[in-house]
Amino acid sequence: VNDLVMLDDLSERGILQSLSRRHGSDEIYTYIGETLISVNPYKQIGGLYGTSVMKKYISKKDYQNAPHAYAIAERAYRNMQLQSANECIVITGESGSGKTEASKVCMNYIAFLASKSKQVQRVKEQLLETNPLLEAFGNAKTRR
Repeated sequence: VNDLVMLDDLSERGILQSLSRRHGSDEIYTYIGETLISVNPYKQIGGLYGTSVMKKYISKKDYQNAPHAYAIAERAYRNMQLQSANECIVITGESGSGKTEASKVCMNYIAFLASKSKQVQRVKEQLLETNPLLEAFGNAKTRR
C-alpha cells in the first residue's frame, strides 16, 4: 500500500513487512498519513528522479501520485504560495539514511518550480546557500 494508514496489520511487524516489500520493488517512498517515509536503497533507481517525474507532481495532491519527496516539496511550496508564509520540511534519520540526498531532492524540485517564476535566480541562490549548512548538520557528531 502507498499509505501505511491503510494497512490491516498496523503492528511493527506489519509495517516492516510492507516497507520491506516496497523496498524490494524499488518503491523507496511510503506515506503514513501526511508523513513520508524514505528507505535508502543504497543504489541508483532509474526513473525515480528527473524533470519528467517532477512534472507529474506539479499542482497535485499527495494521493494523486505515488509517494515521493517531490510530493512533500510540492505541498510545502503550494502552502507557502497560498498562505504567504514560511514552510519547513523536516528530514530526520540515522547516519547514512539519506538525509542529505532527500534534502537535495526537495531543493531540486523547489528550484524547478521556481524556474517558472520571476524570482528564479534569487530562489535558486537561497537554496544553494543552504547546502553547506545542511552538510554541516549532516557531518555533526552526537555527544552523549
